[in-house]
Amino acid sequence: MSPLVQICLVIVTLAIVAIVTMAINAMIRLAAAAERLTSAAQVSMAQVERIVAEMRDLLASAREMMSPTRRVVSRFSQLGERAADLSNAVLNQVESPVYTAVAVARGVRTGAARLLDLLNRRLSQPSSSNNGDPNHE
Repeated sequence: MSPLVQICLVIVTLAIVAIVTMAINAMIRLAAAAERLTSAAQVSMAQVERIVAEMRDLLASAREMMSPTRRVVSRFSQLGERAADLSNAVLNQVESPVYTAVAVARGVRTGAARLLDLLNRRLSQPSSSNNGDPNHE
């Protein structure tokens, strides 16, 4: 073989060795990165599993509280209806007598005012000795 071909073969061989070395180095780095990513994913999955377990506990607690809460709401609703019915009954029983009492009070006040007005006029007129006779002179 000619020396030029031998030199080219050596250069090509060195280039292939350099490429293989770089590929191996890149694979090692890629494997290390994949391992770090796997460990981070495992830690994250453990945290996610803990969060899911806590959410399940929270939902179970919420479900346990729903039934008593519904009963309390139902009782408040019944109590509100009873209070409304009671106030309606009381209002129906008291309303008519109150209106009557107010009307009577207005009538008494108007009558008393009229009576006092008439008495005031009577007392404020000058007294005359003619007793209503137009020919008193």
